[in-house]
Amino acid sequence: MNTGDSAYNNYNSAKGRQAFSTASLVMGIVSLVLLCTGVLSIPTGALGILFSSLSKKPGENRSSQSKCGLILSIIGLTAGIMVIAVALYWFYTDPTALEQVQSMYEAYGMEMPEFPMPGGGSR
Repeated sequence: MNTGDSAYNNYNSAKGRQAFSTASLVMGIVSLVLLCTGVLSIPTGALGILFSSLSKKPGENRSSQSKCGLILSIIGLTAGIMVIAVALYWFYTDPTALEQVQSMYEAYGMEMPEFPMPGGGSR
């Protein structure tokens, strides 16, 4: 029984690796675009790094598209972590930060939720 002409035997691993390279590049670009959110750039950057590692064939070099995706993803992931760290540092060290956030909530007609503050107190 000859199944060499079967549609199931037409898998091309090079196309799969190329798709992961493209996905890595896209996730790297998206992680940089989502830096303004801070939080969303972290998972997209991590996915870009994962896709870049999946696109590399053992024993071979990465494609230029995969390298670019890896670099952009690392930058997006690192910058996202830094944005969150700076925001948390600002929020916990600036005594007027809570009032600034509360005034933003009031400007949009929303009520600020209760959350614990440093030192054991709440808002």
